Amino acid sequence: MVHPSDYTVHYQGPYQDMLKPLTMTDVFDAAVRQHPDAVAVFSEEGAMTWRDWQEEAEALAQGLANEGVRPGDVVGVYLPNSREFLVSHVALSYLGAVMLPLHLAHGQREVEALLSRSGARALILPRAHRRYDLADWGRILREAVPSLEIAVWAGDAPAGEIALNDLLNRYRGQAWPRFPVKPSDPFLLCASSGTTATRPKICMHTHQGLLSNAWQTAVDGKSRATDVMLSASPFSHAFGFLSIHVSILLAHPQVLLPHWDVATCRRLLETRGVTVLFLVPAQVMDLLHAVKEEPLHGHALREIRTGGAAVPREVVTQIRQHLQAKTIVQWGMSEVGAGCYTDPDDDPDVVSQTIGRPVSGAEVMIVGHDGQRLGPGQVGQLCYRSPYMFRGYYGDGELTRQAVNQEGWLLTGDLAEMNPDGTISYRGRMTETINRGGLKFSALEVESLLTDMPSLRQAAIMARPDERLGERAVLVAALRAGHHVTLEAIREHLLAKGLAKYKCPEDLIVVDELPTTPTGKIARGRLKEVLEVHQRS
Repeated sequence: MVHPSDYTVHYQGPYQDMLKPLTMTDVFDAAVRQHPDAVAVFSEEGAMTWRDWQEEAEALAQGLANEGVRPGDVVGVYLPNSREFLVSHVALSYLGAVMLPLHLAHGQREVEALLSRSGARALILPRAHRRYDLADWGRILREAVPSLEIAVWAGDAPAGEIALNDLLNRYRGQAWPRFPVKPSDPFLLCASSGTTATRPKICMHTHQGLLSNAWQTAVDGKSRATDVMLSASPFSHAFGFLSIHVSILLAHPQVLLPHWDVATCRRLLETRGVTVLFLVPAQVMDLLHAVKEEPLHGHALREIRTGGAAVPREVVTQIRQHLQAKTIVQWGMSEVGAGCYTDPDDDPDVVSQTIGRPVSGAEVMIVGHDGQRLGPGQVGQLCYRSPYMFRGYYGDGELTRQAVNQEGWLLTGDLAEMNPDGTISYRGRMTETINRGGLKFSALEVESLLTDMPSLRQAAIMARPDERLGERAVLVAALRAGHHVTLEAIREHLLAKGLAKYKCPEDLIVVDELPTTPTGKIARGRLKEVLEVHQRS
């Protein structure tokens, strides 16, 4: 059970007034009052109005309460981008419970670790995911996680288990007393992208923190009343949650894409009036590749919001040319939500070379190895502070103290430099720097120049130990169907873009698929294993 007293990080900066007194229950009910019969969600199963959403959320909340879920209890949600996910999110807010979104890319081991770490009381999960039947998970996880007592199944429930649809049918339309929720109450437990199964890092967020962040992001990004949103990013990730919260705050309809499929995405763009699309860079490239072969017809897309990797100027230009859309590049973390982003009207050079400016109300500083603030043009660690930030790692004060200093600055572990115009250029993770004979460079810098190579579907620059130089750069790549590439062609491509010769990869490993995190980023820890296997063979 999560209590406000568990919070160990308290905002100490000058922008406390940017924290709005918002709760999900109040925000969602306001959207229902404004547009009760308007469509809130489009899915393959049909449309859901705001009133439908509210009735299902209230029914599920009452059902969970009758099964024993109480205010402050943690409920894991292991679902795709779906109607059930959205209903669960609001239902848990009505209950005063705390949602623990679980990435579908997690296996049983990771799910068990996160449920155990959070002391989860209940779990909402699908009967099947892709080709796998999860019927045994309820029993296995309840045996392994002492706090876990309740499993609720989307789809057909195993014998003797609770079906989500049964709860909706049984309690829909029945009146029940809601739990009063305060803006400072615990709202979401979000696993950090840097977490491990052995010691999960779970970020605690309040209602007002995440919702204020989403509100300010919408204001800074010049959201429109007529927007229709689609997130190809999993809702279980902070980037996906941002799309949900902006949609509810502004009463925008959402279009659901349960998993990434470029053909389905383009069909939804053409038929559902999508104006704002949340994609990671690899998905952007997939979509561009598809529309170059066959242009989109009759779409309303005006903006692509992306993040997690650099977006070359050529890609920004191609998005404008082939999709008639502007690009917003965003930097964020599970700890901060939407942290920095470019402006819709920024020049393509700003979009391709920076992560923009901090969200209004946030502060950024760059520090050196000694912790001293650096000036413009100097690369150091990105430190971040805002009233919207997380309130600490749940159940781990030691990790929290390592990550947040006494003045409330989060030490992100990211490298960046401040530009004279106030924008920030991202230089990769501190652990992703390659040291070749004393010359250090960022793997991200090289990867960003490879994004527009048509033959490359995925690419990552990794460091390989070298007896003479210390480290050499290796390119690990997955190719598009029917394509071939050579190391010489890659080096020529990079040198033609002005990259220094010592930064070019000195070896090429082609694989079928690069391991990725649930958010679509390259999983570099697992990729090291690929390098080790290749080195031994």
